Amino acid sequence: MQNLFILLFLLLLSPTLFATQLQSNYFIQSDVVKLSDIIPNPKEEIELFTIDKHRHTKRVKTKELLKTLQKLGYKKVSAKHNYIQFTKKSPINTALIRVAIQNNYLKAYPNIKILSISVAPRSYMEKLPKEYEVVLNKKAYLKSHSTLYIKTLDRKKIFFNYTIKAKLNIIKARVAIKKGDELSHLNTKNDSIMLDKFQAMPLLSIKKSTYEAKHKIKADSILTSRDVVGLFLIKRGNSVNVTVVDANIALSFTAKAKQNGRLGETITLLNSYGKKIKATVVGKNRAEIR
Repeated sequence: MQNLFILLFLLLLSPTLFATQLQSNYFIQSDVVKLSDIIPNPKEEIELFTIDKHRHTKRVKTKELLKTLQKLGYKKVSAKHNYIQFTKKSPINTALIRVAIQNNYLKAYPNIKILSISVAPRSYMEKLPKEYEVVLNKKAYLKSHSTLYIKTLDRKKIFFNYTIKAKLNIIKARVAIKKGDELSHLNTKNDSIMLDKFQAMPLLSIKKSTYEAKHKIKADSILTSRDVVGLFLIKRGNSVNVTVVDANIALSFTAKAKQNGRLGETITLLNSYGKKIKATVVGKNRAEIR
């Protein structure tokens, strides 16, 4: 009976039983495309194709490749693309490019945990220029994969594709949030996700009395800069504590707000004499005159 369980366990581990989806492009180390380039830990290593010595890529029809794999016993293999390309990996050191990518993402997300960064030129390269500048898209940090280029001293641009695998600590809606609701720890929560693709910069933290919902937000949604607006710390009609900040004067008084105000905004107030004054919002129903 024990031997039977062992046999069943080994069968379950058989690569022929695992579902595999083919990638659109594979980077390989040599001119020969091997089964292990597609199927991890194959039962037997087999050479599938050879890249022409005058070329660095091999493009094959997906249907033909699937037929070959099925004949070899790999029946649970699928693909979303009509063609599969195999690209010979360029023998270049991309360490400096990876550092530039890393610094770009660290600047955007101080709490990011980078697991890996892969970089590949769009066309085969034997070597990199001696001096170059790495240029990334301004909003590259919103995606886990994108393109960049290096600019040489003679202003030549060489393009690369890259993928970064990383974890982020972000903020999600704990419950459905109505437009105008203040964001706090009561209606939001911290979560950790794998970086994929954002439409706008995600919120990494929530400070008290800083944001309100710009529109309705569904529960469990990732909060981004598009979902929030600065919270009105002073609302029209409120009584405001005003402080005069001057080297020779220490004065405070109350006034009535004539308009709404967010942190850092200058708004109009009405003092007890009915005179309009301008002050800067510094907190909840607090303003300063400098």
